[in-house]
Amino acid sequence: EAAEQLGVDTMRWMYLAHNPAQDLRFGTRHKDKPVTIETPDGPTDHTAEGLPVCEVVSKPADEVRRQILIPLWNSYSFFVNYARLDEFDPIRSSRFAVNGWEILEHEMIDNLPEIDQWILSNLETLIETCRREFENYNTPGVCSSAAAFIDDLSNWYIRRNRRRFWRSQDASDTDKIAAYQTLYRVLVTLTKLLAPLIPFACERMYQNLVVGPARSLGSEDEKKQMLDALCDKYGGHSLPAMLFHQDAWPPESVHLCRYPESDMALLDPDLNERMALAQLVVKLGHKLREEADLRVRQPLAELRFACQDPQQRAAIERLADVIEEELNLKKLTSCDHLDDLVSYVYKPNQKALGPKHGKLLGAITQTLAATDPNTLAPLRRGENVTLKVADTEVVLLPTDIVITTQQAAEWVSTDERGVQIALSTHLTPELLQEGIARDFVRQVQQLRKDANLEIQARINVSYATDGEDVLAALQSWGEYIQAETLAISLERSDAAPPDAKPVNVGSAKVTIWIEVAFV
Repeated sequence: EAAEQLGVDTMRWMYLAHNPAQDLRFGTRHKDKPVTIETPDGPTDHTAEGLPVCEVVSKPADEVRRQILIPLWNSYSFFVNYARLDEFDPIRSSRFAVNGWEILEHEMIDNLPEIDQWILSNLETLIETCRREFENYNTPGVCSSAAAFIDDLSNWYIRRNRRRFWRSQDASDTDKIAAYQTLYRVLVTLTKLLAPLIPFACERMYQNLVVGPARSLGSEDEKKQMLDALCDKYGGHSLPAMLFHQDAWPPESVHLCRYPESDMALLDPDLNERMALAQLVVKLGHKLREEADLRVRQPLAELRFACQDPQQRAAIERLADVIEEELNLKKLTSCDHLDDLVSYVYKPNQKALGPKHGKLLGAITQTLAATDPNTLAPLRRGENVTLKVADTEVVLLPTDIVITTQQAAEWVSTDERGVQIALSTHLTPELLQEGIARDFVRQVQQLRKDANLEIQARINVSYATDGEDVLAALQSWGEYIQAETLAISLERSDAAPPDAKPVNVGSAKVTIWIEVAFV
């Protein structure tokens, strides 16, 4: 019952990711809720033993689908949808991945955009981790590393690269081709890495990504011509030996493939660390936006940051454009310190220090007040600090101290891992207008989604509103809105269709409706 209702891949991942030393609260079988389920033999409402099939629910299974399987499948679907639209052929156009074979020239990787190099470097780390942890029978270690990679792939790489896939239909757009090739390589490798964990999803992806394109070559003569062309293009030294045999074609199943082996020459630890720092700043920035109740679509003027480590500072500066785009900022400013915007007050946690130091508590309080905040800064990073109190050395743990933050007006701040940031919350009329335009775009995109429009469909957009701020924003940002929504027109109208419902755009109500112009 559970397998058919929750999914066998879901259940496999749920158990393989779980530490067997701990209880797993699987879920509930509702005896009072009979259901009909689909099986390989057709629909049925009885188990093999003749009992009624009952509804099975599982929160852990829901989490696996939400956090792992759906993001992975959405990443695969994203590639397939755009590849179909652009008629991308992974065999004939690929420079370093053909039908899942890893034809890879390192100089090609060096010429890729940095974000492509980053995801490929992370992929090599994942390959190494999966091999090591499988060999150690540590499937939870494999699952946690794979989950982190899928999150990076879906929520960072693909989301940041969407424009590269749809910005043009020019077959000679080398940057677009590089994006396709990179994502293809990542997805094919993932099917092999994760096949022992989620065999059915991986097999379906492999069949479409690898076996299908291989079959499209047709005759053995065409296959041989393809192999000869690859040998001529890349040089025999760079091809796997299997490619020199006419019958060496991709295995018919992902479960017949060799398990991937890492190529450490592709691993770039410095690049991984730089991107990790950028992701940290973005995470902290989103946290501050939430605290200040500022949605991401609302542009902000500035984010300032300070690092004690010069290498961290240089890494963040190098990826300033990435951070600005992710946090919707006009400017990212590197500072030596943020003393003019934020300060920290360190006070003793009496419940923690009292039992340990008793009579010294008063002296500790005075010493904290007189100590340079920079000396106490390690406490914010989870490190211990040693102070001399009344001729006695006292080791202070982070849990011994209560840290409060004092911030300048119209700024919010936070810090982590030695990176301190402060975000401006001041909104100018120009920033507010741009925020309204971005709200409008989101509403139109939702209408496109609700109408199940093709990715490339062009539309006419109409709207009705009396909000002066909205009207001014649409006047100033009309071209941007049309470009983002593939609209050939953007017009105000009072004759809204009966089924059109008003939505929130900024602080005003706006009725928006769309019509397909052409596909």
